[in-house]
Formats: sequence, structure tokens, C-alpha cells
Amino acid sequence: MKKKKSGGSRNKIIMFCFIMCLVIAGALIAYYQFMRRQQSQQAEKTPATEVEKLIAKDIENGYPESPTEVLKLWGRIIQCLYNNAGGDDVEKLVQQIRVMYSSELLEQNEEAAHLDKVKTELDYFRENKIKILNYSVDAGSNVQYKTVNNRECAYIRFSSILTQKKRGYMKMYQDFILAKEDGKWKVIGFQDAKQEPASEDEAADSK
Repeated sequence: MKKKKSGGSRNKIIMFCFIMCLVIAGALIAYYQFMRRQQSQQAEKTPATEVEKLIAKDIENGYPESPTEVLKLWGRIIQCLYNNAGGDDVEKLVQQIRVMYSSELLEQNEEAAHLDKVKTELDYFRENKIKILNYSVDAGSNVQYKTVNNRECAYIRFSSILTQKKRGYMKMYQDFILAKEDGKWKVIGFQDAKQEPASEDEAADSK
């Protein structure tokens, strides 16, 4: 009788171990599949192109600290918008630009009208095969700071080199005014200053 009990106990232990192995193996397989899904989803969410990176960028919470850095980001978005964007990306990039607008500039430029203007300009760029090759921003030492109506303002020049069908290379200058708003440098206005032919060397340096 004792031998039978010993054999039965041994069988139960073997069966228990076998079941536990199955449970552990199943858990490991489930965990492996879960991690693969997570990695796949993460890869899908990770921005790959410059357009995707700029759309995904949290500008408000990682706002540039200086007027020069604000316009460098502005240049990245503008170059991407006019050279590469299409479909819904156009609206998303316009929204990113508007994050850098001051409150009064936002009021003066209703979003739908702003988007329509950009789309019209994009059509013109594509019809005339215009591309923004590069852009540059005044160095910090060239930025002029003034206090206007008890408001700290910065005056800074932005330039870009464009190539256009049958017209070669052009260099365009824009003058920007930024002002502190809630501790952040926001664009309160800008205007075209001048444009002039760019040399092949300037264009080559910008590529």
C-alpha cells in the first residue's frame, strides 16, 4: 500500500510540474507577443520624415528660448511646408506655425483664411517649380532689442534662398518683430524686405 501511495504522489508531482511548465511557457509566449506588438506600435508612432517630426513636435511645451531659435524653427517648418507637405499635413504644419504667433497676430489672421492663403501659395510654388533651398537667421549679436509700449521686442532678419524655373536662384529677406508674451518670444509681425539674385556659390552652399 505504501508503494502505491508513493507512486501516486510521484505521478501527481510530475503532472503538477508538467502543468506549471505549460503555464510558464504560455506566459512567456504571451509576453513575447505583447512586446512585439508594443515595439511594432512604437515604430509606427515614431516620426520618420521631417514633416512627421515637425507635426509631432510639442512646440508649446518645448518652446525656443531666444528670437533666433524661434525663427530657426520657423524656417524648418516653412521649408518643409512649401517643399514637401501635402494633404492634411499642410493644415497641421500651419497650426504649428501659429503656435509661434502672438495673440494679436492670431486675431488678425483667422486660421481658415491663413490656411487658404498658404494653399494658394503652395499651388504657385508647384506651378513654377519653386523650392526653398535653405534659410538663415541673424546671429544673436545682430538682433536688435527695444522696449516698445513697455513691451520687450526683438527685431531680426530672416533670409532664404529659392530656386525657380527660368529665373535661377533668388535670395529673399524678411524682417520680423517678436515680443515677449507670457515669457515666450512670439511673432507679432513680419514683412518682405527685399529680394535679389543669388549666386550659384550661395545656392551650392545652401544645398
